[in-house]
Amino acid sequence: MKLFLKSILSLAVISSASLSYSDELIDVRKIKAKKIALELTELRSQRAAGFIKPDIDITYNLFKSVCGFVKKRSLELAKNEGVIIRHAAIKHRNPDNAATKEESSFQHLFERNPEIKEIWDETERDGRRYKRYIFPIHVEDACLACHGEKEARPDFIKTAYPRDTAYGFKTGNIRGIIEILVPLN
Repeated sequence: MKLFLKSILSLAVISSASLSYSDELIDVRKIKAKKIALELTELRSQRAAGFIKPDIDITYNLFKSVCGFVKKRSLELAKNEGVIIRHAAIKHRNPDNAATKEESSFQHLFERNPEIKEIWDETERDGRRYKRYIFPIHVEDACLACHGEKEARPDFIKTAYPRDTAYGFKTGNIRGIIEILVPLN
């Protein structure tokens, strides 16, 4: 009987150690996802504030220096970190960034509940499990140069994105979400 109890206790300790190790891996994944979201958010904010000044003419090259640069960095991070990064919005400019039904529900959740700063969950895509981090993108003053009043948008945006709906925002509005998927398996 003592041998049986020792075996059970040993299995419990091993299971507990495995669970702890697994929890640590999940925490590392969460830290990685949050770090990426914060880097992209800070990058967008800093570049917009640095390049976009009142009464400046927003050109295509300036647009690429801010939003294009963030997109390029997102692609680099996704490749280097082995994650999937998605920027999505209900009111989008680029159809590739159109929010899915699920992403729309997350954006609405952030809009209705400003006390919610982030969402963590697990999801499955194409048969693979992921730890998912969802973070809201807020409109800042500099964002209004391209995302403010419809008629104030730069001409190149009106021409390049005839189906653009990413305007009419005010400072502090939620512009969309960043979704980061970190593989669990």
